[in-house]
Amino acid sequence: MFMTRLRTSAMTLGAATALIFSLPACGASSTTETAQGLDSAGQEALSRAQDFVEQSKADVKGTTLPTESPAIAKDVSIVVIPCTYAAEGCKRLADSTQEAGKALGWNTRMIDPAGDPEKMRQAIRTAMQLKVNGIVLGAIPEILVKDDIALARAAGIKVVSTLEPSSKDFADAQTITDYALAGRMNSALLTVETAGLGQVITVKDPQLPAVVGWHKGFTEGLKEFCPSCDIIKEMDFQLAGLQTTVPQEFQAVLTANPSANAVWASFDPVVTAITPVIERSSNLDIKIVSHNGDPSSLNDLKSGNKPVIGSVGYSIEWMGYTAVDQLNRLLGDALDEADRQRTVPIKLITSSNVTTVPWDGDADWKNAFLTAWKSAK
Repeated sequence: MFMTRLRTSAMTLGAATALIFSLPACGASSTTETAQGLDSAGQEALSRAQDFVEQSKADVKGTTLPTESPAIAKDVSIVVIPCTYAAEGCKRLADSTQEAGKALGWNTRMIDPAGDPEKMRQAIRTAMQLKVNGIVLGAIPEILVKDDIALARAAGIKVVSTLEPSSKDFADAQTITDYALAGRMNSALLTVETAGLGQVITVKDPQLPAVVGWHKGFTEGLKEFCPSCDIIKEMDFQLAGLQTTVPQEFQAVLTANPSANAVWASFDPVVTAITPVIERSSNLDIKIVSHNGDPSSLNDLKSGNKPVIGSVGYSIEWMGYTAVDQLNRLLGDALDEADRQRTVPIKLITSSNVTTVPWDGDADWKNAFLTAWKSAK
């Protein structure tokens, strides 16, 4: 049996309630500057946020990696369907899945729906016409494709869903992360970086369950860590307009909300879309927090001269390899029930702890998979 377990510096979902009210040296200057503008409850919350940030940035420990594999299925063809290949995170998932499939000797292909729900459904129907053995979904919302996926599974195609949480009956297996915890990580960082006085714009696609989970974790975390912060505008967008309409819409939102000093972006491709807008604006002090840990944001964090101040990273490449491992076990009727949902670790990445680009999850997961698969061929 293979199960991915995560313990990030002994942090759990409820750990923040037990954090001590001390101010570490890191970030102390910004906290000191704002102590005069916060009441005692606000100062204590700010202290908890700083502690939580430091824990969230710590190296991931306690991850279990694969040590064995059932026999590798032969004469297999799979299709990976990302949300849109134009979004860096979805591209990474598509590329890593194909790389992993080829490592097993499988025939792999990618069908790009470009963020269009109808094209997502058509991609699944095309996979059925191709009579593939497996489908890997990358950030494809269950609600948009559940009927077509049901038909594919009824035809004997094994389906693994990644990046987006889904119901137990939607796919044969799924690989996800802890979305609520990731959102809280971002809320704590934004609290510290705005010294407890954030005036926040959120930019989200409400059709994506992962974004809904991140947003819920962020807004609840903001109430906990930053009682003096306000979300002054929530901007919704659709994935298909990420590179076209999002910059224009954000420009209008920013102009209408000159008091904004922070942005919560649902994922790093949004950061890429709105960064030029901020850089052209009169307010160059706006800070962005986000999710994915894409190379674009990690490189911006390393440079230190961009609006992004942090991204909650998880190894999307790890997810692609995990999905292929799950498919192989499904095809061999060897996937334990406990392994039908796997969770990869997360980590808050800022300019002070950028390591690999993209982040490797603080683990040599690729070598573990390849070694296990090699012995099973």
